[in-house]
Amino acid sequence: MGASAIRLVISEIGPKGAIRTIDEASRGVLLGRDTFSTGAIRSRSIETALTALEGFRRIIDSYQVPRIRAVATSAVREARNVDLFLDRIQRRTGITFEIIDEAEESRLIFLAVKQALRRRPALRGAWTLLTEVGGGSTSLTLLHQGQPNRSAVYALGAVRLRQQLNLQRLTHDVQLSLLKRSIANMIDEITPDNPLGRVTYMVAIGGDVRFAASQILEGAADEGVREIPRDAFLAFCDQIEHLDEEQLVDRFRLPGVEAETLVPALLIYRMLLSQTSARKLVVLDASLRTGVLLDLVDPGGASGAADFETQVLASAEALGHKLRFDREHGRHVASLAVQIFDAFKEEHGLGTRERLMLQVAALLHDIGIFISLRAHHKHSQYILSASQIFGLSNEETAIVGNIARYHRRAPPQKSHLPYVALDRQDRVVVDKLAAILRVANALDAEHLQKVTTLRVHRRPREWVLEIEGTGDLTMEILAATARGDMFCDTFGQDLVIRRGGIHT
Repeated sequence: MGASAIRLVISEIGPKGAIRTIDEASRGVLLGRDTFSTGAIRSRSIETALTALEGFRRIIDSYQVPRIRAVATSAVREARNVDLFLDRIQRRTGITFEIIDEAEESRLIFLAVKQALRRRPALRGAWTLLTEVGGGSTSLTLLHQGQPNRSAVYALGAVRLRQQLNLQRLTHDVQLSLLKRSIANMIDEITPDNPLGRVTYMVAIGGDVRFAASQILEGAADEGVREIPRDAFLAFCDQIEHLDEEQLVDRFRLPGVEAETLVPALLIYRMLLSQTSARKLVVLDASLRTGVLLDLVDPGGASGAADFETQVLASAEALGHKLRFDREHGRHVASLAVQIFDAFKEEHGLGTRERLMLQVAALLHDIGIFISLRAHHKHSQYILSASQIFGLSNEETAIVGNIARYHRRAPPQKSHLPYVALDRQDRVVVDKLAAILRVANALDAEHLQKVTTLRVHRRPREWVLEIEGTGDLTMEILAATARGDMFCDTFGQDLVIRRGGIHT
């Protein structure tokens, strides 16, 4: 359920995970027209959406579908009456919608693109830009040699632009001028965080750009992939921008909803492409729905867990580079934290997702120094809470920010609002992972990466953490012993830190 349409895909998943689409349906419902102009979905739009979903429910039941995943994006996510809207849907149709945040959108889109381009060079280029322009937002993921380097979802969408600029009563030429200026201003805000000039491949998904590709190139897509020469795409955009909605409907037999979004969407794609060095635009038949299906086959990317971890950490490092962090220290603390996490697995009882959040927090625990050395742990927390890291939800990023905050100074307190805002289970996760991070950070107190390995020995009332490394480890032992207070309080036993073998 997006800003301009509600779409249904019914697929059959084979025994080896093969996906075969057996039916599709779509209904244009401009929910974004309401949300982006008034902040709420109007009663008439709600009724239109309910009617569409009742029809979809009948299709679902006719196939006896046993498993449904329903997701909603920006237009629903931002509506102030979202809870009542989703409750009415559930009561009328029995369909329960999940609101996905920007990070989950980026992850699902990447899954779809990765599947579509698995054997093509566009996914392995030095710098590749993945983009989807929707009704409410534009999703950008920058890949460096095939791995997500940074990703974000921006409030730049075809329906949103029209509503925010209130274009309805203006002439087409004035509308076009305002659209171009607004998009250019947003692109100027995007480019400092995204080195678009380095991009040699641009990959685009979305209904509007697929329509453009079908008009520019003859014949069917090659395995769902079309490659449009840069000049051809720019020339098509130049032609299409001069047509108003009625002319688009007459010339291309487009539904009214699609005619309304076509020009703003193509203007965004064109301006992004113009910022890159890409010689062609790679257009895919893949979509957010493809990513949802792939995620149903392999929830959370379990079969590619190591690959997913690499992608998340690459995105985290990109954030760190932007804030001039000490990469070697961050990487070393992350390595030590993971060793401690694995050694104490029986005590903390946490899983792979928490292990990954610990790695990210350890990698970025000092980024608050970019603002000020004083109280930098607090700065780290709020920088992380306002950041987007590929593959982490907003809730997980909030947990990571809290873990990073407590790498030094006072442990969590009831007066610490970002900590108290978490639910009870997440606060426990923060307690456990922050306790590990404090010790790991102390073991690199001099930022010289002297401690290399560690072992844990269990005794009746204490744990002995035996460390090995190069040179004099006295400072590291003293610092880790002093920072072990939260570890002892959290896990209920004393922690003794001593030196094992020394290699010089």
